[in-house]
Amino acid sequence: MTGSVTLGSSINDQDRTQTVIACSNCRAIQPVSHVNTGRIHPCPQCKTPLLTDIYPAFLRGLETVRPATAVQEQGQAECFNHPGQQAVIPCAACGRLLCALCEVNLDGRSLCMSCLSADRDRQRISSLQNHRTLYDSIALALAFWPMLFVFPTIITAPASLFFVWRYRKAPTSILPRSRLRLWLAALLAIIQIVGWVIVLIEVLD
Repeated sequence: MTGSVTLGSSINDQDRTQTVIACSNCRAIQPVSHVNTGRIHPCPQCKTPLLTDIYPAFLRGLETVRPATAVQEQGQAECFNHPGQQAVIPCAACGRLLCALCEVNLDGRSLCMSCLSADRDRQRISSLQNHRTLYDSIALALAFWPMLFVFPTIITAPASLFFVWRYRKAPTSILPRSRLRLWLAALLAIIQIVGWVIVLIEVLD
């Protein structure tokens, strides 16, 4: 089973680059090296598998964040979304002026939230995951459906076992779920392979 993680409840800015998350099972603080890797890491204390993703901004110190400032002089550019707040940069897509609160840096560009949502929906941003290949479902399908026809399992069972082994540590879905499908596929594939071995031994004898 893959556990979830929660943000540490007592983290100050000085410790932010050292301890940021706690295991949902034993509450042990997790190393930053396990954050945003896209891979499942076991908790160093209780060995619970954890997939940890947090916003990169959480790891930055407060001194790196530009505060939103009010317009000081008449004629200064104002934020499109927050009138009265000084604009610091235009959106790279639509040109709207943004204050420090509205600016989102992604793929080397500064975007407003509207353009970010539009590019996400059109899958134009390479660093955003809009879908994920469900290798566990593929492995289970290869192990289960060919059993209805028997003979294809001589090929599909090893293929299913390959998917189980090759992608056993790959993230399952964007929404966390268990690895039950993966292990069920492995079990079915092994049973089918053992069955074919027995059949071949009987035929050769």
